[in-house]
Amino acid sequence: MKKIILSLAVLALLVTSCNLDEQPQGVLPREGSASTLEMIEGWAKYEYIYMRAYTAGSYIYTQEIAADFFNPSIDYGNREGAEYRWDWNSGAPFVDLWGGAYGGINHACFLIEEAGKIDKSEFDASQLKRFNKVLAVAHFTKAYLGLKLLEFYAPVYNSANKDKYGIMLVDLHRPTGNIEEYPGRSSVEDSYNWVLNESKEAESLISGFAGEEGADELNIDIVHAFQARLALYMGNWDEAIAKSTALVDGGKYNLCKDQAEMTELWKNDSGQECIMQLWSTADSRPSSNDPSYFGYNPTNDQYRPDWIPNKWVASGLYGTGDLRFSTWFSTGLKVTTSIGTASGMTLMNKFPGNSTLAESATAHLNKIKPFRLAEQILIAAEAFANKGGADAVACQYLDKLGSKRIASYHEVSLTGDALKDYIKEEWAREFIGEGFRWFCLKRWGEGMSARPDPQLAPLIHTGGSNGPALNLAVSASDHRWVAPIPVDELAANPQIRDQQNPGY
Repeated sequence: MKKIILSLAVLALLVTSCNLDEQPQGVLPREGSASTLEMIEGWAKYEYIYMRAYTAGSYIYTQEIAADFFNPSIDYGNREGAEYRWDWNSGAPFVDLWGGAYGGINHACFLIEEAGKIDKSEFDASQLKRFNKVLAVAHFTKAYLGLKLLEFYAPVYNSANKDKYGIMLVDLHRPTGNIEEYPGRSSVEDSYNWVLNESKEAESLISGFAGEEGADELNIDIVHAFQARLALYMGNWDEAIAKSTALVDGGKYNLCKDQAEMTELWKNDSGQECIMQLWSTADSRPSSNDPSYFGYNPTNDQYRPDWIPNKWVASGLYGTGDLRFSTWFSTGLKVTTSIGTASGMTLMNKFPGNSTLAESATAHLNKIKPFRLAEQILIAAEAFANKGGADAVACQYLDKLGSKRIASYHEVSLTGDALKDYIKEEWAREFIGEGFRWFCLKRWGEGMSARPDPQLAPLIHTGGSNGPALNLAVSASDHRWVAPIPVDELAANPQIRDQQNPGY
């Protein structure tokens, strides 16, 4: 059984410097392995790897596939088929996220505990600042991974759900395997407040580190970007506005002005627009966020994708002159399948592959961008639209994004539900493929409509259980918006054995 919350998930220790390019040199036991400032700085590097791990690969693209953007090709081989069909249970497909995220939280608890044992009495100002940064990274990791868990395993934050089950709140490293010490699940309200408090602790400790575009280590702007996202999720409109607008209007971060800059950002990972872009090298690479959206094989010059954008995405979501469409999509392609070919197809290639991470572009490996300026603009717009009496201001923030994304852009002048609908469309246009769609639909409480109108129906896998999935509509009240707790965790932890989410 998995008992991930009990063990220190990573025991390799960096003992040289705080340069992220350096890799683990050995393995040490816990005792004495984090007894100096340099040692805990080495441990802190792993917090970034945890953040990267759960903002990449299947943890991202399964959310996109479960939503309404894509349909499977006839040859997709049931890869991510369970997610597409919403056919998940307590064994799959979310089992790894629960255990892995708690491994990262437990690692952060270890780091906090061991750092507390270090004698700081002779630290100079520079050393104390470095020490505080280590603690900030640990607390931020707890907040970041805690919110990831809440997105999947808990209902959205609102007055109706505040007393329902949230997540386990882990504040102590428990390496002993004593099941009596395992935590149970706390309420949604307590869970969100725990995430908020961890972020505030990180904020107080990291205040001396200013933000910069494309940063790969924690700074105050990254914490504020996270807090803006959290405030939006909690419906705290004033806080969401305060945190997001400070980042948007501060002049430090700038949207790409043309397709050349967009290409540099998405192909070569320039870092522009990024409040944070997580560190990666050819030796320490993220998982790909492309589960075969593009499917190009240069050997035979064929396109054989697993996932094909729906027609409403390919020809209806983006207007004329939208840089996002011209940068992230390729049109007029000839797609090959086992039953024939089709011309004139549109496929997504948002993650074309950075050649410094992998020689083959077919690997589709790019640096992970967990916080971008565009998100802060949309947080501001959505918060103003929900606040009441501020629709015109919401439109001004939409204009900040649209004027950089769309040629011959016309300013938005919308109110009420029309404004909110436009904001939702902008979330879809801007963040397709980045793991936002499923949770956006969940937090808006609108459910998911069917996946209508594939680009070319004969190329879409409609056999067996995929047929109903093509027309799957999921109501906002469907229990599957909250993922099941993995069966191994229920078996390993008696405190949560009777705390499975409803419907499983």
